[in-house]
Amino acid sequence: MSAVPAPVADTLRTLADALGEILRSNLVGVYLYGSLTQGTFDPTRSDIDCLVVVHRDLTPARLRKLRGWLARAARTNSWILRVQMQLLRRGRLLRPDTRGYLYQFGALKRSGSDRNPIVWANVLATGVTLAGPAPETFLPRITSEMLFEALVREVGYLRAEITDPASEWRGRTFYRAYAVLTLCRILYSHRKGAVVSKPRAARWALRALPTPWHSLIRDAVASDRGTPAPLRLPRIAHFIEFTERQLASSHRPHPEAAIE
Repeated sequence: MSAVPAPVADTLRTLADALGEILRSNLVGVYLYGSLTQGTFDPTRSDIDCLVVVHRDLTPARLRKLRGWLARAARTNSWILRVQMQLLRRGRLLRPDTRGYLYQFGALKRSGSDRNPIVWANVLATGVTLAGPAPETFLPRITSEMLFEALVREVGYLRAEITDPASEWRGRTFYRAYAVLTLCRILYSHRKGAVVSKPRAARWALRALPTPWHSLIRDAVASDRGTPAPLRLPRIAHFIEFTERQLASSHRPHPEAAIE
């Protein structure tokens, strides 16, 4: 946590303490992951990503109390609004029928399933435990098949947004850069069986992918760093098609690859 900006570190400590007080014995642990733990956090725009694991579903009273605390905290601490936090049940992790909660954009709502081994692989690789036991002690094993299926889903999500004229995201420059860099990360994970940050995946892609894609990736990196660059939708759609072909050419990550 030494590289985390002091206001963010204070926010995380306050959040972890509040979760302990509100959830009490229902709390299993709090786990930080993403750009903060991968050394790529940008104080001007990056999310604060964390997972909260509980034993049981929240009671209406605990849910109201947590919503109230988050709302009050956000009024005095703008970093709370940058928190993206999932609450998940310990006994149903990595299952498609799981229901949990998601705190995002200042609102705590019911969320869908937790069949996302990509996030958990991120936690295992570089995550920081803010409270509770190490995730390895309770997380089900992430297989190469699970990872592959998650990568296919991620490409599908990107295709849906980029190709749908009604999408609220595809017209936003930051999302176009996000899509290209996420595709780089998907391809890295498919080839290596590991999950890394988007900047690291982009550096790998510039070495490993065919030259015609390099200008698109460089533009995405530049845009992600705050320098506007042309990121045309047809070009991104073609990169999605390229990624889909790469996944289809091999139905799972390298069998010897391990989740880092």
